Amino acid sequence: MNGQISKEGLARVLKQIRVEHELTQQELADVLYCDIRQIRRYETEGTDKLTVVNMYAQQFNINSLSILSQAQGAF
Repeated sequence: MNGQISKEGLARVLKQIRVEHELTQQELADVLYCDIRQIRRYETEGTDKLTVVNMYAQQFNINSLSILSQAQGAF
């Protein structure tokens, strides 16, 4: 993939982070003040928006680059 990040890989990483922190999709949606459908979409289809990566990073106190590098390796 030439160092590119796939949306599917990012979706898997975002879900993995949420699950590791023992939050349901609804709980995360409530904390982020968004609809659960949006969380489902991020975790199944991925996203190309860095703002979403930053939201997850801030919520779970991790580095955005860490999320992206994990997603790069999650083919």
